[in-house]
Amino acid sequence: MDAPEDDLDIKLQKISGDLIADFDKSLLPFLRKQNAAKKGAGTVRSRVRARETERLVSSLLDPFQELPQLLDPHLPKWLPALGDAFLEYHLLANNTPPVHTEQQQQLLVPLPRAICRLLYTFCKIRGEKVVVRFLSNEARYLELLLTALEDAEKRVAAGEQLSGDGGSYSSSGAWTWEERYIVLLWLSHLMLAPFDLSTMSSQEEMEGEGEEGADETGARVTRAVPGLRWPAGLPSIATRIVPLAIKYLAAPGKERDASKALLVRLAMRRDMQQLGVLDALVHWALEALRPGDAVERTPYHYIGVLSFLAGVLASSADTSDMDRYLTTIFHCVHSVASEGNNAGSMMASALARKTMIKVIRSVAVLILRNQQDMEGMEIVETTIGFLLESLADNDTPVRFAASKALSVITLRLDQDMASQVVEAVLESLNRNVLRTKKTADATVVAKKDLSMVDPLEWHGLMLTLSHLLYRRSPPADNLADIVQALLMGLSFERRSTSGSSTGSNVRDAACFGIWALARRYTTAELLTVPTSSFTTETTAGASILQVIATHLVAAACLDPSGNIRRGSSAALQELIGRHPDTVEEGIFVVQTVDYHAVALRARAMQDVALGVTKLSRQYGEAVLDGLLGWRGVGDVDTASRRAAGISYGMITAELSATDPNPIHRLMQSTSLVLSHLRSLETRQVEERHGLFFSLAAVLDALPAAAGRQESTLFDGLAQRSLDALIEILTDCNTKTYRKPELLAEAASRLIISSYPVLQAVTSAGSILMPGHSLRSRSGDELAKMVESVGARSEKLSAFVALVSSNLQKWLVWPEIDIINAASEAAVVLMIFCTNAERDEAIRGWADAARARQSSKTRTTSGHFSALAAVYPLASTLALEQDKTLICDAITERWRNDTSTDTRACILQSLAGSDVLRQNVRLFSDLLGEGLDDYTTTARGDVGSHVRFAALRATRSLWERLDDDLDTRTQIMSTLFLRILRLAAEKLDRVRAEAQAALAAVLKPAQAAILRKLTFSSTAYFVYLLDLLDQDWLHPAVSEVKGDVGKWMDALMAGIVSSADTGNEELVIATRAALCAFCERSSAARDAVCTSLVRNLKAWQGTDRVLVPTLEVLAFLFHVGVFADCCGVNYKNLCLQVQKACYKTGNVRKIEACIRVYGAVADLNRNAKPGPDAAAVSGGDDLLKKQEGIREARTRLGALLFHPWPRVRSTVVDELWVLHRDDPVAQALKSVHWGKAEKAKIKAVVEALGLASAG
Repeated sequence: MDAPEDDLDIKLQKISGDLIADFDKSLLPFLRKQNAAKKGAGTVRSRVRARETERLVSSLLDPFQELPQLLDPHLPKWLPALGDAFLEYHLLANNTPPVHTEQQQQLLVPLPRAICRLLYTFCKIRGEKVVVRFLSNEARYLELLLTALEDAEKRVAAGEQLSGDGGSYSSSGAWTWEERYIVLLWLSHLMLAPFDLSTMSSQEEMEGEGEEGADETGARVTRAVPGLRWPAGLPSIATRIVPLAIKYLAAPGKERDASKALLVRLAMRRDMQQLGVLDALVHWALEALRPGDAVERTPYHYIGVLSFLAGVLASSADTSDMDRYLTTIFHCVHSVASEGNNAGSMMASALARKTMIKVIRSVAVLILRNQQDMEGMEIVETTIGFLLESLADNDTPVRFAASKALSVITLRLDQDMASQVVEAVLESLNRNVLRTKKTADATVVAKKDLSMVDPLEWHGLMLTLSHLLYRRSPPADNLADIVQALLMGLSFERRSTSGSSTGSNVRDAACFGIWALARRYTTAELLTVPTSSFTTETTAGASILQVIATHLVAAACLDPSGNIRRGSSAALQELIGRHPDTVEEGIFVVQTVDYHAVALRARAMQDVALGVTKLSRQYGEAVLDGLLGWRGVGDVDTASRRAAGISYGMITAELSATDPNPIHRLMQSTSLVLSHLRSLETRQVEERHGLFFSLAAVLDALPAAAGRQESTLFDGLAQRSLDALIEILTDCNTKTYRKPELLAEAASRLIISSYPVLQAVTSAGSILMPGHSLRSRSGDELAKMVESVGARSEKLSAFVALVSSNLQKWLVWPEIDIINAASEAAVVLMIFCTNAERDEAIRGWADAARARQSSKTRTTSGHFSALAAVYPLASTLALEQDKTLICDAITERWRNDTSTDTRACILQSLAGSDVLRQNVRLFSDLLGEGLDDYTTTARGDVGSHVRFAALRATRSLWERLDDDLDTRTQIMSTLFLRILRLAAEKLDRVRAEAQAALAAVLKPAQAAILRKLTFSSTAYFVYLLDLLDQDWLHPAVSEVKGDVGKWMDALMAGIVSSADTGNEELVIATRAALCAFCERSSAARDAVCTSLVRNLKAWQGTDRVLVPTLEVLAFLFHVGVFADCCGVNYKNLCLQVQKACYKTGNVRKIEACIRVYGAVADLNRNAKPGPDAAAVSGGDDLLKKQEGIREARTRLGALLFHPWPRVRSTVVDELWVLHRDDPVAQALKSVHWGKAEKAKIKAVVEALGLASAG
């Protein structure tokens, strides 16, 4: 998993200033009416726009969730303004204007609702404890807020439907949850007032335990709360708050948190305790926790009650207010938790179980605060046992709560009992852990097999250890076992039956534990920890700090999870920073394994791992060991396994470069890979795939080490490698694996990397080269390699036969990765083949490429790439028949197979190859057909794949053409206009590739400018339009400018697709570019307009270009560009439009034709004042324009009789625009033209002067 390259917090820091300024500027006008007379803000608004509220919340505030502290300087200004506006709204009476329609209710929201949504957003970003401090704490607002909440409740209960002038909210009168949450939170804040509630209550106290009373208006107020015994003499505020708070204590939303805080604050007030409120609420809560048969309770009810108990217990941490209830609360809650499934919906909720843990933890902490008796110790021991069981809970929040509770309780225990808790946790970690020893060497430490452990329990146990270390509960002499457990957790991994990882949370907890260990314990204490039980050969004799650092480096470089890599980097920085001069190259390690550097996994695996290996060998050895495990070659992600293989080779090369015996180091790495390969089961295809890549990377390092070692050692390594290659290829040839495509790719890469091995066993004294360098070699160089091959041994002959046999199977796979690898492997095969074998192989591939495959067989796409790859060698060896054979096979298949998949594969194989560069004239027509492929099927525009591949091939050809000016001019002239058209077409993928191809034929300075332009911007399309008049092109393309008409026709054929059928932003940018270009000069305008008219005739029958051309014509008429064009025969234009519209079933085309007719018919109305048209353009042009107008009106009249209702309605819309000032046009109104009779239509046509169309 890779973290994003550009972190969101960096982007937010860049734009935070603009967001804050915008919010600050918008807040006051949003809340209050502007008073121009007083030059300040006026009264608060009653309603605000819902869209503006959404903008303030979503666009301006929500982004700050990444960096909430950026808002802190502005909270003292914004939050009081919001709170004051909320209070002022409720202080004013009848301030809401009537809203009658549902649409108005959707567009406008009441001001308090908008304010509460903003306040909740601040709570979500910055936390409710921070936000509530800025709200007014004046006690006089207590009853105001309480009354507002009660009024909303009354309206809901009574089911009132507010009239236009009676209510202040929507027709339902109900508050949203944000309003209830903010008001309840505000009330809880006001409960901190130092005055007795009786002095703040405006109503008289309610005596006795009656359940009903009356408010100041005489309305009855119900105080009935099941199970609550009301104390006598309560102030009215208390009797009004308690029912509301208890009601929302069972709410499923955020109101539950606010009501809990309100109820806790009320119960813990000294005056309320004296009146018995705390006692009454605690007994009510304990009664409410016992599920009854009569009333069905929701899980949220129990969550609310438990959170209230946890709240009052936490609030009394420094007092003795709750001491008399501790035993009762513990037994009640623990009995419910012990019932398990019998507790019903309560235990089914993870949040309820988490809150139970909080309650039990608070009880145990309060008991431990005082001198413990036997009953208290029993409660503490029971609590610890319960928490240890909860560490294996299925839900993560419960495990978090249990681990934290254990650490808090352990901190308050005496040393002996705390040690017992730590030992219990460590003992649980060793449960179901198996020890395996694969060698007979007694000195080798047995490895631990964690396949039988419960990953959820391990997560809880690891969290507990981490919290204990964070609070420094374990003594220093117990750290050895704890560190060993943390290091096991750092490399822990388990996968579910579906393949998803269930071990990342364990590794995350281990990172936290190591960070806490480094932070809480001194260097002297850590250096005394023995390491003999868990050190490896590479870390033998190292201190515990060095061992931890080495494991953290491996985790930071290799872990699949970005959070773990960054967490390991942070823990490493803490370790080295807190304990200086204890880790080898500590400062440089921190700089290399940087928090941001390890965000991208590929970079962490290769660049960071290589950098830290250069600092010390022990880090490289640790990374190598990890690469051969589940974090490297055993990863489920294919790309990660490829990166792991490359990293294995890079680190091996670096270690061998610093080793006095480099070949021995390479042999060690090779032996490790081969031993892992031989231990794999047949089903372990992914691991085999990764190990193949690792072995290939090691073989790529052979040329660098060959010159620094004795030849005998190197020859031994080469022979051993060749034996391993033969064994691997034999296995691939004879066995059937689960995912053969993976092994086909990896084994092909292994064949490529085997080239230096094959050189060593056949070409004595030659300079070894890595196999991947062959693709950049010319035909002459490849021919010399063939000549340098000596006599083939029996092993080499077997190797060549195996490669040939396997390639026959691998070249039929359609995946591009396999095709690229197999085609490069074919070059290696050609070098070590005999002439007869080489000729036979090429002919076989040519026959396979020439034959058209049936739908049930795989495509032969790999054979095209293989033939293109071996063409340089075949052409240099003067095998003319092979050269002709390869070209004929490709061209014949192109002619006989019109499948877009096949054609795309052919063009992909030609891109960048010598077969295309040396046969330009032969393949130029093929490239042209590919650039013009617009095949459309049920899958969509599948021809775009062919166009894309043709663009890449053309670009590679233009970049590598020889200095033959005639050939260069011919190929560029043939393909340039097609590239120009594609550079302006609507598909982003094709347009971007065409932009790159077009830059290849520009002068260097202009090519750089074009590459910088965004391919969907207005500037980009203006640049394309300017190419004709500017001297920006390569001289070989200059001849294309000779025919201006063809240039503009090709460019406009592409631009109209972007200007009509592209995405919205592309349409806007393209049309803006057209208008800007046409406004420069009359010549530019005429060139565009006449080109569009020519395209109407040239593309008749091709709706892909014809319909967008009609739409762009109508647009240019609409903006006044086309009306000023000279040299356009409008009557001929109408005839071309009529031809496009004739007998077509394309409704969109007909509508476009109607819009063009309407635009031509409206030419006189839109004519700009100026010189007489006859004097400027001549009388003939004016006459032709009038004929065009008459023809357009005639065609509109004819289309009004069209049998399709939608077409007739479109015609009526155009006629209304034409005749809107004519009294006769009133006949167009109040008629359903989709159902109108023919006589009615004929009468309107005659009335509008379109009678000739009848």
